[in-house]
Amino acid sequence: MMKAKADAKIGWRLLSAVAITALGVAAGGSLLSPSRGEAANVQVAPERGYWVEELLTDLDHPWAMAWLPDGDMLITERSGKLRMVHGGKLLAKPVERVPQVLNTSMFDGLLDVKLDPEFAANRTIYLTFTTGTDTERTGSILKARLEGGRLLDGHVIFHTAIPAPAGGPNIMRILFMPDKTMLVGVGSGGQGSRGMVQRLDNQSGKIIHLNRDGSPVADGPFAKTAGARPEIWATGFRNPAGLTRAADGSIWTVDIGPKGGDELNLVKPGANYGWPLVSWGFDYSGRSMSERQEGEGFTDPVAVWSPSRAPSGLIQYMGNRFPQWRGDLFTGELMGHVLRRLRIRDGKVVQEEALLSELKERIRSVEVGPDGYIYAITDAATGRLLRLRPGAPGKADQARVAKPYALPEGNSMSEEFNRRGVYQERFTQILFNFKYDEPRARSLFGQNCSGCHSAGDFSSGEIGPDLNGVMGRHSGQLPGYSYSEALRNPATSLQWDRDSLAAFISNPQSYYPGTKMAVMPITDFESVLQITEFLGRTKAPAAGK
Repeated sequence: MMKAKADAKIGWRLLSAVAITALGVAAGGSLLSPSRGEAANVQVAPERGYWVEELLTDLDHPWAMAWLPDGDMLITERSGKLRMVHGGKLLAKPVERVPQVLNTSMFDGLLDVKLDPEFAANRTIYLTFTTGTDTERTGSILKARLEGGRLLDGHVIFHTAIPAPAGGPNIMRILFMPDKTMLVGVGSGGQGSRGMVQRLDNQSGKIIHLNRDGSPVADGPFAKTAGARPEIWATGFRNPAGLTRAADGSIWTVDIGPKGGDELNLVKPGANYGWPLVSWGFDYSGRSMSERQEGEGFTDPVAVWSPSRAPSGLIQYMGNRFPQWRGDLFTGELMGHVLRRLRIRDGKVVQEEALLSELKERIRSVEVGPDGYIYAITDAATGRLLRLRPGAPGKADQARVAKPYALPEGNSMSEEFNRRGVYQERFTQILFNFKYDEPRARSLFGQNCSGCHSAGDFSSGEIGPDLNGVMGRHSGQLPGYSYSEALRNPATSLQWDRDSLAAFISNPQSYYPGTKMAVMPITDFESVLQITEFLGRTKAPAAGK
């Protein structure tokens, strides 16, 4: 992890997640049984049996890919461009009329792209993307027709009900079902909004079920639950970064945990997968996210990985180019820097293999092309489109063999961030260049918070709880205050830390509805960090005082 500035402990959990989830340096880790924590039977294939072809380079953080019926290809770039590949060449001009996106963090931007099940007749595509501000990020789905290198009749058919705070992923993957409805994975939005996941009034940390016009599919598992969003199909996820339907009709997802606790889940409608109440993961401070790893009412994952691998993208391979892999699952890894093959038998992972490890690349997405080959895209400012080919390359293929990512030995995490372009986003710049300014922090707290709360040498608060020593305290616990249900309910309350405090300060009504506030939320992210750090330096009152 990056060395924190001496005057500001901003190795924060708030976005140590950025550093750890985003990059990581080692591919290792054990495959754990979610119920016992015992090592599973992990085997490594004795022969490679494939080579890696580099098809495109210099993509700007590519995120997803899709093929058109004529063999052309669409690739999303997180910066907000939809690129067209024609005849194996990346067209210089991006597709026109793509919506403006929020791209201030590595979790936001233009993300997934999927073709309508009837694309040949209606030319319709769907895009997931984020809009809003650093502290209020909305996930949306755009539906539009692709004609002559531009999008026509584009309109948003869905957006998340509650914006996500600064932090982790928001809207993510689309999966079309045989009945032409879609499942959509929505991330929890980062550590700060983890109290939203077990609430059913929002889509955070859920898989939702939509019609192609964005309306909820009728008679969903939560349709008759009071206060629930009718589109919710399954809940209890942190960041469902990959979603696929297997040949037998089963639905699988990979879920990115915090520091450890990445999961492979067999998803059933109505099931609750536990985040953050049950988890094998740890907060970025080192404390465990939960005292429980399983519990009544929660569905166990099929597999859990620790240390973190940050799995992203998920497919089942059913092609003929690699008959030895038919039926296996494949997922990319942003931390492991590999493409991971998983063999499932009787609901258990019985074999896994790390592919592409020599390339030292963050694998964002994996797909099976119409030619039956496996394709992967890498997440970097100079991202690549790769294709796995069986056997060994011939002499004529040597120039196209993918070479390892140029990573100098002994480089620091910050240097690796820079080389991969992670520091380009405004949000990351604010976070890692943050310098605690005590006079400014005190002034901001005095102007915005001291009328209701005491903290440090501010003692004028007579309405809201005393915030001295708030870090580590559980929400809704001090007697004598009228807490909202979200802060008081054990299923949605939380242990205050910098993440949750930053989310609360920037948008209390969204993340903790029913909370009474006398002032407007603070939306300037740097100001939010200053106040949060100020509170983190206060000490709890002595016993009896």
